[in-house]
Amino acid sequence: MLNKKIVLFIFLVIVFINNIFALNNASFTLEITGVNVNQGQIHVKIYSNERDYRNDIPYVSYVLESTSQIIIYTFDIIEGEYLIALFQDTNGNGRLDTNILGFPREPVGLSNYTGGIPGGFNRHKIPINNNSNRITINLGRV
Repeated sequence: MLNKKIVLFIFLVIVFINNIFALNNASFTLEITGVNVNQGQIHVKIYSNERDYRNDIPYVSYVLESTSQIIIYTFDIIEGEYLIALFQDTNGNGRLDTNILGFPREPVGLSNYTGGIPGGFNRHKIPINNNSNRITINLGRV
């Protein structure tokens, strides 16, 4: 009898914890345009703060295949403000290559980017919540 009560208690705790975390999750679709088809993987990095963005420590990261000119991928993430950075690794070395001035030599994209020289986290962060249905980022040259 005691074992059944313990199992039931553990089950209820797990369900309760799962419900707490589920309340703060948001699902959004990332649409990546300007992809060079089959010319290297797309590296997606999502940053949650300025310090981590400057030190290239993403909150989460993904690698997607470049199978079409437009890549659509759905993410689940805790609600908050994030910067989404991506690049297409055209030479397959696993990192973003830059020139001597630090400008990317491979296609890149940033959330909330409207042109010019990219800024920091606060300039490119976007809110992600249950109202963030689709976010489009174009791969290109800076």
